[in-house]
Amino acid sequence: MQHSRVTGLLSRGAAITSRHMMQKSWMEPIIRPAVIRSFASSTEDRPSVSVSKSESSPEVAIVALHQSAFSHETAKALIQEWKAIEQDQTVRAAMLKSDLKSIFCAGIDFKEFMKGPQSFGEYWRTIRQVFDVIYSSRLNTAASMHGHSLGLGCVLGMACQDRFMVGSPSGASAKPATIGLNEVAVGVPVPHWLVELFASITSRRHAERLLPMGRILSVKEALSVGLVDKADFSNQEQMDEFVIRYLAGRSQSPREAQTETMRVIRRNFLKAFRESEEEDVQTITRYVAEEEAQTILKEQLAKLANKSKK
Repeated sequence: MQHSRVTGLLSRGAAITSRHMMQKSWMEPIIRPAVIRSFASSTEDRPSVSVSKSESSPEVAIVALHQSAFSHETAKALIQEWKAIEQDQTVRAAMLKSDLKSIFCAGIDFKEFMKGPQSFGEYWRTIRQVFDVIYSSRLNTAASMHGHSLGLGCVLGMACQDRFMVGSPSGASAKPATIGLNEVAVGVPVPHWLVELFASITSRRHAERLLPMGRILSVKEALSVGLVDKADFSNQEQMDEFVIRYLAGRSQSPREAQTETMRVIRRNFLKAFRESEEEDVQTITRYVAEEEAQTILKEQLAKLANKSKK
């Protein structure tokens, strides 16, 4: 069913253009794109986020993450880059991906949890802004998630209109990816707006069964509940090429009519999301500061530190 829905969208988008134009924009080999923007955080030399354009489909921007855990600087970088491509009227779509081995996004940098309530509160406001700029975007959006997509990684995927994952990775060393909202597992409740979004994408019953347990799903499980739209890819390159063709197909629809329709579809959720900001920030900040969450987070940081020494 999921495969039919996605391929059907491709077919309907293709019908709008001539056969010649479809072959030109969709069937050309994907050439390695040139980076047109990159943002380096203030603490590291390498960029945390970069933006490029597909040479075969230049209306599709490729937003790539280069850090596994989302620091405050990385969040600010993504907002800056996303707002820049929003201003580029030659861009109709954006693919969100990462260039990290086996990871799309590992979630919030645990160090951000340990900086005190005020610091975390400001960080969480920025995370909300990251979600807002993607979810409210005029662009056609899709997440190409080749690896683990945990916590915030899952949130970034849900902010997009479509989510794709590698279901059966090729290679002896390749490990299957996972996805899910694991906040409860680290002692933090899932925010109300995330519960509602997850339930609207999957179902309320799936939200009730999965979120209170902090369940992480395999790609097959995520596909079965509707969290992922398509997963029959064997590697990232194959998936990225498909996603670019898919986004190019969606972008054949009349610009203004398509943008306004998506705005209406997402309007009510965005209104409630924005109006609940203060309550959301205060609630999650309070829970993060509690002893239970702090103990779990310290244990996780210790595990990461020990792993890095090996």
